[in-house]
Parts: sequence; structure tokens; C-alpha cells
Amino acid sequence: MRYMREGQNGFTLIELMISVAIVAVLLTIAVPSFNDFFDKNRLKRATEAVYGLMVKAKAETVTRDMDLVVTVNSGAWCVGYAAALCNCALTDPAAAGACSVLVGPTPVLQVIDGANFTGVNFADDFGGGSTFTRIRGTAGNGTINLTSGSWALNVIVSIRGRVRICAPNTSTTTMGYSAC
Repeated sequence: MRYMREGQNGFTLIELMISVAIVAVLLTIAVPSFNDFFDKNRLKRATEAVYGLMVKAKAETVTRDMDLVVTVNSGAWCVGYAAALCNCALTDPAAAGACSVLVGPTPVLQVIDGANFTGVNFADDFGGGSTFTRIRGTAGNGTINLTSGSWALNVIVSIRGRVRICAPNTSTTTMGYSAC
């Protein structure tokens, strides 16, 4: 008895090889744009974390009615704040010189660490730190420049204590942030 096949089930080897080749070409085209996407997102996360820490330091200065010093360390890629100049590379909030503030009786670490943002480079012109004063939250001005791949954003603190994010070297909006 012979059975007749009425239709073809599955793929031939040639059809499968053509499909794999097409997928390989599409991936080759798409991978660079994925790298750019990841660079932008890493940079945006790191910039917003640094910005958030600066705004928090300014707000706590007024709330606590005490000056707070923001320490910026480009070498260790960290930013932190405390009542006095601190070492943002320390990870124990109870250690002498750590960037921590008391919440009740417990010291709480106030640090943004670059280890959480691999691929993001960090530079600043703060000269080590800036102090937010309890009178109207004014501060010493400076800029933190963060870069990842071909993307860059700045966190700027003005002499009046205004903290903002902007895009350097551009005349248009980048990642939702206006030009510096």
C-alpha cells in the first residue's frame, strides 16, 4: 500500500538556511542601536540619581535647619552628603567620615555610587564638594558631567542652590533635557 502525501509539512534545509541568514542580517543592523539605547538609559539613570541626591540634600538642609556638605569624588565615582565634608567611598554609615545623616538614632548612608552605573563616566568641577546652607538652601556652584558612549548630561548646581539637568554641547533637547 502506498500513501500519497497531499501537502508538504515543515521546511526544507534551504528555506531554513535563508531564514537564518535574514535573521543574522537584521541582528547585525539592530545591535548597534541597542547599544545606543542602553548607553542612553544608563546615563539617564545615573544622572537622575545624582540629581535626586542633590535635591534631597538641599531639601534636608532647610528641613534640618543645618548646613549639609555634598561631597563629589570623581576618582571613586561617588556623590554623598553629610553635616561635614565626608568620604562617599565609605560603605558603613556608622564609620567616622561616612556620608550619612541621622534618622532618629540611626545613621543612614546618603551616597550614589558609580558601581551601580557601569559604563557611565563621571567628571566634576566642584573641587571636592559644595555646601547647601540652611538659609534659603544656597550653595557653592559647580557642574557634574556624566557621559556614556556618545551621550552626555550635566547636573548643575547654581550659587542660588538651584539643581538642574541639562544637555551639554547641543542646541536642541536631548533625552528630554534642554541645552545648557
